[in-house]
Amino acid sequence: MEFLNGLLNELMSGDRPLLSFLFFLNIILLVLSRPIIGLIAPNQDNKTKVKLAQSLNILVLGFQIIDFALRRSFVDYDGGYLVNLGISLMVIYTGIFLYSLSGTFTRRRFGKTRNLDDKTLYIETYNSRLINILLLAVIVLTVIYSLIKVWGADSLLETTGIFGIFIAFLAFTSAIWAPDIVSGLIILNSEMIVDGDVVILEGHADEFIIARVTLIYVVLYDVRNNHRTLLRNTQFIQGRIDNLSRIASSDGIRQALKYNIGYPEFSEDPELREAELAAFQKNIGDMFTRSFEACDANNAIKVNRSKPFEWAMTNAGDYALEYTLWVYLDRIPNTKITATIRSYLMGAMYKINENVYAASVIEGVDLSTPDLVNARLTGADTPQ
Repeated sequence: MEFLNGLLNELMSGDRPLLSFLFFLNIILLVLSRPIIGLIAPNQDNKTKVKLAQSLNILVLGFQIIDFALRRSFVDYDGGYLVNLGISLMVIYTGIFLYSLSGTFTRRRFGKTRNLDDKTLYIETYNSRLINILLLAVIVLTVIYSLIKVWGADSLLETTGIFGIFIAFLAFTSAIWAPDIVSGLIILNSEMIVDGDVVILEGHADEFIIARVTLIYVVLYDVRNNHRTLLRNTQFIQGRIDNLSRIASSDGIRQALKYNIGYPEFSEDPELREAELAAFQKNIGDMFTRSFEACDANNAIKVNRSKPFEWAMTNAGDYALEYTLWVYLDRIPNTKITATIRSYLMGAMYKINENVYAASVIEGVDLSTPDLVNARLTGADTPQ
């Protein structure tokens, strides 16, 4: 009790205003850490960030209490080291806080709004990212300067000091981080890719949802495998990117299904062959028309109901006739939920394929590719 009374008397006396301010500031931040972080990063899971912030506040408070105990216990203890360490942590904390806060406000002021999963989100743009980079440089230099002043190492401010080393470090490592920053600015400046878009990357068969475009990397959600993927910005834009959320017309996403249908048998009479060919082609058309009508009647199949299926014979092969069916899927909603995207893309195509098969059975069209064998008769096999 005597120890606590002594600590409170020192804090309330005003003899050491900086320590008193630091002590009460940490108590306030410890209590208000959750709403403060919620203000900086709204609509996010901030449990880890809150715990880190609270741990830092408790650590700084612990440094101050230990420093007070050492000063009371040891006359020769001149103090300062633990207090300076606590102040240094608070300087770094303040720098991170200001950068996060400025990022939130720049997105609101210079970014764009987008409705995603029934929520209004502010996404980065080229202008907001440029401002963030400038603010980051200013905040980093200010934090370094403040740390030097806290520890009284003014000699580091000389040309051969910490700033010179910092600038040299940036110059020698620019080949590592600079291309990713430039690539990130290119992504944002194109305005073709934003959070929530569904894309297909060259060299990757799976579809991805853009989860987040950062300064250095891009976070993706794999739609088919339901896991997260991280790519550097330079890797992300090094190849072709197909954006399925930005369609070229209002018809929807155009997809193709291919079917191999065996050659029909025709009679020797030319007039009968013409009628048989017309009947065969009619059965093919009726099969695809019937499949569209079945899809149109099922609201769970995400097709554009105002755009009927299209089909054509695209190849006359050795074993079968190849027919290609083109379908138009509904516009993909703005969401980061992989299950929703799967229902619009994979689920719709599987259901369409199933309806085509059902229609082929009804219309009497065999979708199996016949295996033709050309049997040559030898002399020994020639019938007598």
